[in-house]
Amino acid sequence: MTADVDGLSVVPTRLWPQAVSNAIELPVLAKRCHADVVVSHNYAPLSGRNVVFVHDLMFGDHPEWFSRSERAYFGLMAPSLRRASRVVTSSEAEVARIERIAPWVKKVRATGLAVGTSLTHATAEEPQNCPHSFALVVGRLNVRKNLVSAMTAARIAHRITPDNPLVVVGDQLHSGVGGVPQDVQDLVADGTVRFLGRVTDGNLRWLYEHASVTLYLSLDEGFGLPPLEATHFGCPVIVSDIPVLRETVGKVARFVDPHDVRAIAREIDEVSGVPRRRQGAPNGVNAAYAWDRVAAVIRDVAAEIPS
Repeated sequence: MTADVDGLSVVPTRLWPQAVSNAIELPVLAKRCHADVVVSHNYAPLSGRNVVFVHDLMFGDHPEWFSRSERAYFGLMAPSLRRASRVVTSSEAEVARIERIAPWVKKVRATGLAVGTSLTHATAEEPQNCPHSFALVVGRLNVRKNLVSAMTAARIAHRITPDNPLVVVGDQLHSGVGGVPQDVQDLVADGTVRFLGRVTDGNLRWLYEHASVTLYLSLDEGFGLPPLEATHFGCPVIVSDIPVLRETVGKVARFVDPHDVRAIAREIDEVSGVPRRRQGAPNGVNAAYAWDRVAAVIRDVAAEIPS
């Protein structure tokens, strides 16, 4: 099958799960296609020149956030990196974690990430049953994303009401341990918190363009794209004071202790009255994160691998 990009061919894989396909199938396909190098995700091929992009090794620091089956599967990731020619990841914060948890991995490089073109090129489309005045949370419904702090802060923030609710985008697919706690169900019942579930790229763009503020109170991240997405569309962001978010959106975000719901509520009230930045205006953040740079770093790392 030939893709729409000149010179690019798509070769399907058949083995499952990904760890098995990466380890066994990719080296065979690479040899058949005469590939110079394999770029894989999370799990290294058993042979051949390769660059492995590791999303994160967070399960090593916080196993309690993951199910037993997830821990067993993800546990294969770090040992597989012994077969990696080179390793890259998205942030300097994650570089430090990989080097600590998997010290046999040397010279990990941070590539950065960027806002997806499917989002930036989407036509904004208002979701059904969405209020026109709201604060926004984007992320999977799990304990790591710390939705309970956002919802508890919504209870005491003056700016969050049934007419100006906290809108939550995300689902529980591949989310690990988590869900919506029973003690905040009253906020859902009276409309102070509204769940939209999964939305289209067009819907998400509209939400970023119209939200008074985006909250991202994650307890840990390898990178964390939603704050970068929100700032791209001119939306103010309140984020957890954790190293990776200081690294990525430190120039534009407002930082809070993700466990201090009163501080979060105060930030919501303060930010909700501040005019939005004009979309596309320089902010010193989005220009630093571009797909061209990500690709260039991966190419440079691949070029370092001995023949």
